[in-house]
Amino acid sequence: MKPLAIHVATRRGIVLAAVLVLTAMAGMVAAGLLFRMRAEVTASAAGTRGQQAYFAAMSGLQRVLTVLQAGRDDPQTWMDRPDIFQNQLVFDDGANKWYFTVYAANPEDRKTVRFGPSDEAARININVADEAALLKMPNMTQDLVDCLLDWRDSDNDPRPRGTEQEYYSGLPIPYLVKNGPLMTVEELLLVKGFNGSIVYGEDVNFNGMLDKNEDDGDESFPPDNADGQLDTGLRGVATTMSYEPDVDRQGNPRIDLNSPSADLASAGLGQQTVNFIKVYLSEGNRFSHPSELLNMQYRLQRDYTPGAAAGAASEPGGQEPNTPSENKPSGGPLKAGTTIESGVGAAELPLVLDKFTARSGPGNVRVGLVNVNTTSAAALMLLGGIDANLAAKILDVRATLDADTKSTIAWLFAQNVLPAEAFKSMAPRLTARSFQFRVQCIGFGWPCGQYRVIEAVIDLAGGRPRVAYQRDITRLGLPLAINME
Repeated sequence: MKPLAIHVATRRGIVLAAVLVLTAMAGMVAAGLLFRMRAEVTASAAGTRGQQAYFAAMSGLQRVLTVLQAGRDDPQTWMDRPDIFQNQLVFDDGANKWYFTVYAANPEDRKTVRFGPSDEAARININVADEAALLKMPNMTQDLVDCLLDWRDSDNDPRPRGTEQEYYSGLPIPYLVKNGPLMTVEELLLVKGFNGSIVYGEDVNFNGMLDKNEDDGDESFPPDNADGQLDTGLRGVATTMSYEPDVDRQGNPRIDLNSPSADLASAGLGQQTVNFIKVYLSEGNRFSHPSELLNMQYRLQRDYTPGAAAGAASEPGGQEPNTPSENKPSGGPLKAGTTIESGVGAAELPLVLDKFTARSGPGNVRVGLVNVNTTSAAALMLLGGIDANLAAKILDVRATLDADTKSTIAWLFAQNVLPAEAFKSMAPRLTARSFQFRVQCIGFGWPCGQYRVIEAVIDLAGGRPRVAYQRDITRLGLPLAINME
């Protein structure tokens, strides 16, 4: 019987060990399941918080749309408004409060940002900028300019330092040259010679501030020269999305000065100016821009009889174009060699610029005009004819003017910033309006710290506002510190 007892005890010991092993395994499985469940719950919560942060950022985009629709033409309503764009509460879910902040680079102070959208018309449009302007842009060389011009032009003839399809066909992964306008500034990365340093400079998180890692040499990404100055690359001054419809402040199509049938007087022009335009056109001339009328004089090439033919200078009643008193005839026809004046000075210039164009056809748009009311000194100096002193003067004077005065670019002449001839030279490249705006917005939760960052371009040029471009740039890192305490 004793051996049997030993056998029974041994079997009990084996069963006990097996039970213990199974219990331990069950515990491990349970712990694993609990860990997995906790991880999934955590991941789900993080995903939910990420979505909440995204929707908070989208609330910021909607706020910008609302503000711009009400006051697009007055930068004071949107350019730097922390009261409506910084740390704006969206909702409280009980665990976290969700906010948005809309921010933009501040070219005048690289230590801080502005709170609000930025104006695409404050930048230089690389789809229409000429070679001289492109060469002045940051990091640009003649090789890069020629390659860019070859990329955007419609022909297949390479410039001296440029390249066309043959180069792109020979790449390991070939692709077609655009031969048309660029859709985004980032498309430059497809053009021969361009890289991230040229396009983005040192500003890797797009906040427009000189962060520590952007001024430490080779210690951390990105590569920088540790010179205490932020290189914003081409992105800081370039755009591809600025355009405006050729309409007046009320949204009506502008009147073509070159149209013989145009009702010029209906827009408010004085009879002197109406007659001047008709005489000028009657001799086969054309206007290239309404600003030409400023202080304009014209010497008749042949004798002119008011009302004698189609396109005559005078309206019913026989009024003559104005002439300087020393040349004005006593009456009757005007002789060849007589000098006549437009009658457009500082007082009349805003009306002329707002109501008239020198382009014809429905649906006209002007691409790449630079908004003198919002642009930076750096962008102004890229236009040509404007040095650092003049750019600083433009910014100083515009800071003292009200929105109505700045409704057209006429203030540049009226406020004695530019003389008449310099103004007429610059006017075809300038505007006082904007229709496309860039929005950079952080949506974030507090105290969890979860955030998402979006970038979008809003287009207000059509009948309805639209988001022309949008992307998530959270991967670039947190552009601004989050602190609600």
